[in-house]
Formats: sequence, structure tokens, C-alpha cells
Amino acid sequence: MQPILTLLLVFNYITFYTQEKLDLIVERKTSASACTMGYLIANGEVLCYTLELPWKDNLNNVSCIPPGTYSGILRYDKADGWRIQLENVPNRTGVQIHMGNYTREIKGCVLVGTGANVGNCSVQNSALAYSRLKKAFYGTDTPNRTPNKPITVTFK
Repeated sequence: MQPILTLLLVFNYITFYTQEKLDLIVERKTSASACTMGYLIANGEVLCYTLELPWKDNLNNVSCIPPGTYSGILRYDKADGWRIQLENVPNRTGVQIHMGNYTREIKGCVLVGTGANVGNCSVQNSALAYSRLKKAFYGTDTPNRTPNKPITVTFK
């Protein structure tokens, strides 16, 4: 019986940690002179709200990200220890999805939160939303390794 149990545990581990990919969609719902707000959808499930800067012709550090699909990579070198960085954003570098509550905390990146206030361009409970995003990637609240899976982020 031990070999069967071992095989079952290995199968479950492989299945759990080898989800093919993480597809994120930033579905923008409102754009004003001070911010752009919407929802973050992971593999078809709405996870949280998003907050970005307003559209300003894709100018570095002051504009939201142009619509399109970008690949993402994980970064572990910031204070929060984990974030998704977008690759190949036209004329931009260092564009990331990370924690924060107000547009003054970003330079062209995306913030996430479980609550949103359109009136003052903010998101709330960013750490909780961030943990939901991490769980969507890892498949668990307590990962013990990083799965090798592609990340795509589509901005609509």
C-alpha cells in the first residue's frame, strides 16, 4: 500500500504545481484624469481591483500601460519579496504589478486591492489582494518552491 500512496502523493504534487500557465487580465473599467481603475482576473477568476495612472501617451513613469498582452516574470529583489514584472512594454522598463494603495506610490505600474475608491483614486487591502495573486500563481498559500510556468498579462 505504501507505493500506491507515494505514487498518489507524487501525482497530486505534480498536478498541483504544474498548472500550465497564469493568464492575468487587467480589465479597465474607468479612466479619469487622475487614475485608471479596473479588475484583475486570474485564469478566468476575478481576484481584485487594480489601480494605475491615467493614460498619458505611454510616457514613462506618468502613464498607464498600453493595451496589449505582455509576458511576465517574477522578481524577488524588492522589499515585498515578490512581484510580477512585465516584459516588452513598448518604450518602458521595470513595469510591475505590486502592492500599494495610491497613485503616488507608482510610476507606471499596477497596484492591487480588495476594495476600491474611485473618488480618491485608491485601492484598499493591497496586501490581501497581493496574497490572492500569489496564491493564483503558486496554487497554495504556503508554497515550498516556484513552479516553472509562463505568466501573461493582458490589458484591455
